[in-house]
Amino acid sequence: MKRRDEVLVGIVTTIALVMGFIGALWLARGGLKPGYVLFSKFIWGAGLKNGQPVLLAGVNVGFVDDVMLRPDGMLVVSMRVRTEYKVPKGTTATIVPNGFFGDVMVALKPNQPTPENFAAGDTIPSGRSTPSIGDVLMRVDTLAGHLSALSGALRREYVDQKGLTEIRETVVRANSLFAELQKVAANQDVELTKTQAALRRVANAVDSAQIHATMAEIGSAATSIKTLASDLRATTARLDSLTDRVTNGKGTATQLLNDPGLYKDMRGMLQRLDSLMTDFQQNPRKYIKLSIF
Repeated sequence: MKRRDEVLVGIVTTIALVMGFIGALWLARGGLKPGYVLFSKFIWGAGLKNGQPVLLAGVNVGFVDDVMLRPDGMLVVSMRVRTEYKVPKGTTATIVPNGFFGDVMVALKPNQPTPENFAAGDTIPSGRSTPSIGDVLMRVDTLAGHLSALSGALRREYVDQKGLTEIRETVVRANSLFAELQKVAANQDVELTKTQAALRRVANAVDSAQIHATMAEIGSAATSIKTLASDLRATTARLDSLTDRVTNGKGTATQLLNDPGLYKDMRGMLQRLDSLMTDFQQNPRKYIKLSIF
């Protein structure tokens, strides 16, 4: 009798544990909360499974109710959203990582607030999925490979082929060159100082009295030149006045310059005088008569 009671207690306990576990899963999936179903489509390999959370703008609003695998390479995911939450139009569904252990969840990202919402049974368009932990680790592994190759090349160039030694030698030679340049600069400074001193001695050796006398003579010459220029201007003015009187006046000189008839008369008189002289030379007896007793 005692043995039988123990068996019954064990069976009841096992059933209670199983029911409690099933009830916990049911509650976790919103068993006591009514909701409506929305759908979305993703490509194969998304990593979705039943019970994963559904977030709307970062707020948990439901869970993945079912995942149906289609032969065309798509996953039809049904999501149960609690009744108090409405998904606005323009929202896209993406799969995002959930933690560091490869788990994922569905993130509903609204484009902007709008009074229009998805109704039960509508399909939410899928957006661009964010990189998963595996993708990130793959990229990190690729980057680590590149860094390893780079470090190996640096080691070969600067360690195996004595590149660091050459760099040190170059630095030493550069320091030596800088020291030589500093010496040259110091020597040039000394030479410049000597040159400046010599220039000062030459400047001091010049007789200031002689310089003043020369400047006075130059000033006197400039004054004479100024006086000569004034005289030339006065003479030019008088010549201009005389020329104007000859050109525009009524005197004999003006008539000689401006009267064409007088010019013709004088030219005719000169021609007749020339003819007379020619005739005189040819026939002097015509004009001179000599009688001798």
